[in-house]
Amino acid sequence: MSMSAIRLIARREVNDTLTDWRILVPIFILTFVLPQILIAASSMAIDFVGDRGSIIRLIPFAMLLVGFVPASFSLITALESFVGERERNSLEALLAMPISDNALYLGKLISSLIPPLMSSFLAMAVFGISLRVREPDLFARGLTFEYLTVVLLLIMAKAVMMVAGAVIISSHTTSIRAANLLASFVLLPTAAIVQLEALLVIGQRRDMLWLSVVLLMVIAAVLTRTGMGTFNREEILSREHEQLNLRQIATTFTLFLREYQPAGTPPETYTGAPFSLRRFYLTELPALLREYRLPLLVALLAALAGAAAGPALGGFFERIGASPGRVGVTPEPDLALGIITGAANSLRLMITAILAIFSFGIFSLMVPFFAFGGVSYVTAALAAGGGSWFELGPASPLQFILGYVAPHGLMELPAAILGAALGVRIGAAVMAPPRGFTVGQNIMWSLAQFARVWAFVLLPMFLLAGLVQQLVTTRILAALYGA
Repeated sequence: MSMSAIRLIARREVNDTLTDWRILVPIFILTFVLPQILIAASSMAIDFVGDRGSIIRLIPFAMLLVGFVPASFSLITALESFVGERERNSLEALLAMPISDNALYLGKLISSLIPPLMSSFLAMAVFGISLRVREPDLFARGLTFEYLTVVLLLIMAKAVMMVAGAVIISSHTTSIRAANLLASFVLLPTAAIVQLEALLVIGQRRDMLWLSVVLLMVIAAVLTRTGMGTFNREEILSREHEQLNLRQIATTFTLFLREYQPAGTPPETYTGAPFSLRRFYLTELPALLREYRLPLLVALLAALAGAAAGPALGGFFERIGASPGRVGVTPEPDLALGIITGAANSLRLMITAILAIFSFGIFSLMVPFFAFGGVSYVTAALAAGGGSWFELGPASPLQFILGYVAPHGLMELPAAILGAALGVRIGAAVMAPPRGFTVGQNIMWSLAQFARVWAFVLLPMFLLAGLVQQLVTTRILAALYGA
């Protein structure tokens, strides 16, 4: 991949952007006018509320807002990066350049990122300097070095995430109108993230803000990798108005559902054999598990991370009922509740798998993370309270594991890891489809494998775990802790 080619594409696009007054005027307003408005609003809010301490908490969010709004304009140039060339009849000349697909894609990505990032950093500098001059007390108490660093990293990560997502949309649509409609899939989640960051800033949760930085950087890197993996100039040139063929989609999904073949096997090479439960358990499931070695490893690492982070997330687990104060409670056996619990756990796993399409599998990883995290928190709290790992007793972490976790957890926790691995594979389906598959076929293949394993492995395991929890675990708890 040639760096000179990337610089050439980026320089060409940046020059076009910086010479367009329709883009420069709103960027100028957002860079120099918006910071002054927010500073004046801060002064008015102090006079109205009469409490400088409350307003100080909002200063880092004001800095975040000042940087985010100009960065959001990156969607304009990013959405037009390829589809705009098509409508200007310059796409063929661009794609005919003697450079690699990756160089062309990165050049467009960088060129769409430079102007909004420059505008964001300049707006944040204007805000900081103006606040330092006009309200030095607010600046000193509200904008610490740590907050400045984390806000800067949040803006960079969100800008890369938005641009990477918008460039993917631009390279896979045939009109600017369609690209603008699909942009809501980028803008709405980003707006929700900004609202969450506002709560974290006001609550002064610096630890969660740093975690947000890491997660956003991971998503930005995944989106960039997805764009590079799915970009193909021949497909862009040959793509015309695409019509949704529901019959073809249903036929392909049914084919993947009835018969297992490794990912990347073209649908036309399938034998068309009907679904066989015996073949699924004896042949297809072991082959599928071998193919899912990497997603299984990722899900196992998420479980271990949850076990390591559980003691630090005690407040969260207390709120959802995983409290050491509840150890010793011995519920009565309830068959109906066991069935409902198993069905609810399997349904929860199905929902996270569907959300994995839009979160690159992150929602699926939350299942083993919090399952193992809750167990880790309770055992750590019992040990900190004087409980021994080497003898049984009401405060013993070992007795908690043997009574509350082991009987049904031997089925439930492995099912959670397997379900998370299936969700991770669904989330990764859009990033790098194997040779012989389109992105759509790769997603359908992953969903079909999830549906098969969910129906014939995960659902029975969760139902059995629910029954064991109500009919066996309750009796073990009664024996260990007393009725």
